[in-house]
Amino acid sequence: MEKLFGKYEVLPLEKGAGEIFEKKIDDYNDTVVPPASDAPEDEELVFKITDGDGNIIAGCLCGIYNWNFMDLDVLWVDEKYRHQGLGSLLIRAAEQAARDRGCYMIVLGTFDFQARPLYEKHGYTVDGVRTDWPKGHCNYSLSKHLDKGLSDYVPTDHSAWEKYQIEMGTEEDAEVICDGLGAHNDAIAPDEHDYIRLNKKVLNENGDMIAGIVAGVGGWNDGAVHSLWVEEPYRNQGIGTWLLQEAEKEMQENGAYMIMVTAFDWAADFFTKRGYAVTGVLEDLPQGHREYDLRKNF
Repeated sequence: MEKLFGKYEVLPLEKGAGEIFEKKIDDYNDTVVPPASDAPEDEELVFKITDGDGNIIAGCLCGIYNWNFMDLDVLWVDEKYRHQGLGSLLIRAAEQAARDRGCYMIVLGTFDFQARPLYEKHGYTVDGVRTDWPKGHCNYSLSKHLDKGLSDYVPTDHSAWEKYQIEMGTEEDAEVICDGLGAHNDAIAPDEHDYIRLNKKVLNENGDMIAGIVAGVGGWNDGAVHSLWVEEPYRNQGIGTWLLQEAEKEMQENGAYMIMVTAFDWAADFFTKRGYAVTGVLEDLPQGHREYDLRKNF
């Protein structure tokens, strides 16, 4: 059993327990930028398009968050049905759902082998570029302000719009959509291995959890920190720095060639002071603030 500073126990974090830190970070962020009184509740939306036999041929997954923005997380169209306007139909549906819930912005990420040109036609702009992720490719962060009055894009060929309709989907439908996009990604940039979890928790003398990190190495040998948290009475003792350094070391030992993290402007300095470079800046998320994409190469 590892000891930190001779008094704190460091243990592996149980699978699923990382949600504890995510909730703590979300609650803390809401104290920095409180949600508006009319902010929507967090909500997951699934849109799907099916053929005549009920098979899902296209779909998207979106998250609504209480800072009045939407994350368009997944968009997929079966290869046989591409270039008929289904992707645009889904984007328009997601944007309408965002407007209906009072969102002012939509954010998303896409790779160079996915749909960046389509998003740009719909008025999305690139906020950041993660080069060489996966190796030999690029990932782009994009956003669109819904309050700027941009006109809706209509593709030249939208022949499928009259043939197919969008339906609300279930969690099971979401898995089908994610699997479809995953198969597309794997055909171009296959995973080299399963995801490697490197999560840790720190316990005080009473066995209470006072800090932790949720991090790991993806199948493309890409390291990522998803959550890093230290309880307030234990801050400024070097616990967060130690957890980050240990994660970096273990990522390198497991073959990672870089590490990525996303942080808001009130937390980004922690990472830049420790050698992380800014690769993207999303202005006005949350409103009046910035969200940073950061990276450190090994």
